[in-house]
Amino acid sequence: MRETKASWQVSARLRAIRSLLLAKVVEEKLRNLQRAVKANFDPNQPRVPRGNPDGGQWTGTGGGGERTRIAQMPRGSRRIGSDAEGTPDQEARLAAEEVQAQEAIRRVREIDPTWSPQESLTDPNSIEGQIATARGRRQEAEDRLIELAREPVDSLIEAYHQQQEQDVDLFGVPVWSRKRNTVAVCKMADKVFLGVNSTAQKYSFRDLQDAERLRTTLIEKHPHVMSTDNIGQFPNDALFHSEMTCLMRAARANGGTLKGQTVEMTVDRDMCESCKRILPLIGLELGNPTVKFADPRGSIRVMRDGSWAEIESP
Repeated sequence: MRETKASWQVSARLRAIRSLLLAKVVEEKLRNLQRAVKANFDPNQPRVPRGNPDGGQWTGTGGGGERTRIAQMPRGSRRIGSDAEGTPDQEARLAAEEVQAQEAIRRVREIDPTWSPQESLTDPNSIEGQIATARGRRQEAEDRLIELAREPVDSLIEAYHQQQEQDVDLFGVPVWSRKRNTVAVCKMADKVFLGVNSTAQKYSFRDLQDAERLRTTLIEKHPHVMSTDNIGQFPNDALFHSEMTCLMRAARANGGTLKGQTVEMTVDRDMCESCKRILPLIGLELGNPTVKFADPRGSIRVMRDGSWAEIESP
């Protein structure tokens, strides 16, 4: 049977949701494993029997076979070696550096999915070495973001296309198609962001959460514009397009708002009717920035104050 456009869209949406759910399961298992490793977890270590006041606690065996209670390790503490056990101040510094490094690396990979920081040469068994490693990864990612912001928008879009077109599924079928996917790049001051539609491989669970949350808000505020009967169809589908993803990623990196910002966005396909209707409302929710959209032919469409202010032809 020949696949219709509607059935393909439903199938693609289900694949995207399935991938996102599997990714969350794997992410949670890895997080649990990491916590266990950090706490020097031993699954064969005995526990205090039920009925005891300390029932369920991990225990150790002292001299003469006497059982001694093992205090619970503070979350985030390290038992790789004595040098790795830091003071509360060191642990706090390490946690902060790791969070900042992970966020910077995530932002780079939204634009350049194959990028990774260099391997660190610092001592992993030293708390100060771990702090230095995290700080170095963050700085390397931030430097890469600066490099990406200096590159021409068209070259960023083309590089992203080429990377994605190399990926195939288990049957050798490409998972990326220029005809079925859209890429948007926006620049704000000295920062650059890339957005994709919800059926793309690199569309994240965080992107999905932001889109669904904003869809609920817009339906409540603008029921005369949004679809309230079938919330997944026109014009609500604009919330899952690359333009929306790009704006939301920019807002997240700017404290959750684009207020007072001027954003220049380039999209590799013509703007759909859903986006023409919904994007001005999205702009209001994000702080009412001035956004200049450029299509593949060079036409400029300016959005501000909840409407399209100008449309310029090349």
